[in-house]
Amino acid sequence: MRRAELFPFFDDLSARGRDEFGALRATRATPHEQLIRPGDLINGAYLVLRGALRVYYVTDEGREATLYRVEPGGACILALSSTLLDQPYPAWVDAGAGGGTVVRVASPAFHRWMDTEPAFRGFVLNAMSTRIFELMRTLEEVTTSTIVRRVAAYLVRNAGDDGEVAITQTRLAVELGTAREVVFRALRELATQGLIATRRGRVRILDVRRLARLK
Repeated sequence: MRRAELFPFFDDLSARGRDEFGALRATRATPHEQLIRPGDLINGAYLVLRGALRVYYVTDEGREATLYRVEPGGACILALSSTLLDQPYPAWVDAGAGGGTVVRVASPAFHRWMDTEPAFRGFVLNAMSTRIFELMRTLEEVTTSTIVRRVAAYLVRNAGDDGEVAITQTRLAVELGTAREVVFRALRELATQGLIATRRGRVRILDVRRLARLK
């Protein structure tokens, strides 16, 4: 898909802005490749063209927990914030299971576009506002929900049109920042209630309405 189709603000950029955006070099990341570590100086915005980026933190017990994913047409808000404030990056980033392709808007161009390109500025503000609400939802789930409810919420959000989620128990544990054994027990409980069925590397939702009520 062309950049102009992924990022609708493109058509509203100035001629110079369109030329600069179109000239940004795309960088390909292999599946699960580590891209950013806490403390790295970003000095630019990361926009996703293909695949996905996973932004996560590591708990005191050494477990990974996903904060959010950046899909095609999106931008990493922590990178945006780090660039705006000239602060080190506070989390970890890797490419998703299918890898990812990104373009980086270096800090000088980023700040200039924020000042002179209203369409780009609107894109950045909208991305940050939308993600803040998603992070608040994640925080609420972590602090107030049982693991069964968190598993249910994850499955509902990530199910395909066929009602299936392609994910292993180990990966689901990583996504939620818990142990595989905990996820196993939660899936077993949901299966016992007739809400899901599991097989190797996949979870099928059998009753999405009842499962969604657990969220």
